[in-house]
Amino acid sequence: MFFIGIFGVEGKEEHIGDLNGRVCKVCGQYTTYRVYKRYSYFHFFFIKLFRFDEHYYAISRCCNRIFEIQKEVGRKFELKEIYDIDDNDLKEIYNPYAEKVCPNCKN
Repeated sequence: MFFIGIFGVEGKEEHIGDLNGRVCKVCGQYTTYRVYKRYSYFHFFFIKLFRFDEHYYAISRCCNRIFEIQKEVGRKFELKEIYDIDDNDLKEIYNPYAEKVCPNCKN
């Protein structure tokens, strides 16, 4: 029983930046996208040994829609090799908590 908790796999989510002054692809509102990196890692005695299963995504502040970002584009944004992500690189994914009402007309 002593070995339980010494090693394992955990997940982590990090905020890596914002995309300001954008028009939301879904609702058309002027908004900011918050860009996140999500990954899993293997640890031994609370020391991270290696990361795997990296994903990048952006969440719009206006309607809480989630957009997946390609791994290569997300990594370049994280390393500050690029400072903007094109709307064509944002692919909407399902979010059950996204706003179901149009923020403009409230219908």
